[in-house]
Amino acid sequence: MRIPSFLRTVRRSPEPVLLTVLAVAAVALAAALLTFQYRPDSRGDAAKNEVLSAATEGTVALLSYSPESLDQDFASAKSRMTGDFLTYYTQFTEKVIAPAAKEKSVKTSASVVRSAVAEIHPDSAVALLFINQTTTSAEKPDPALAASSVRVTLSKVEDSWLISSFDPV
Repeated sequence: MRIPSFLRTVRRSPEPVLLTVLAVAAVALAAALLTFQYRPDSRGDAAKNEVLSAATEGTVALLSYSPESLDQDFASAKSRMTGDFLTYYTQFTEKVIAPAAKEKSVKTSASVVRSAVAEIHPDSAVALLFINQTTTSAEKPDPALAASSVRVTLSKVEDSWLISSFDPV
């Protein structure tokens, strides 16, 4: 029995194997990009909770003070800030807030009633906070309530989220 010549010299083309390897590599690369590039902070909810906690505590510290404890109140607030905003806050409290608070016995107390993370990245985040603030003074001892909302930008410094911008909206 004779075998036809086209069956004797069967050669496998490397193209199907090469195409399969390339397809698997492309899928692996796409999965890696989606996992690492488009998930800014892989800790998800834990990172959002850290941001909201830092934004809330920082905002309350920034907007709450009493003439009896100004130095401690301002120090507490400043420990939650960074960068140009820290510089601005330091100057503003020394030149405007402290003299007015002492002279008129101004006392403020803030609370955050709602908050949400608008953006989160490995080294920065933005939160939106809704605030109630109560103010009393020697001239107006009855509490005055003010409601406001702020956009708080935070920067990650070492392992802490610190306020780097505070903008009313």
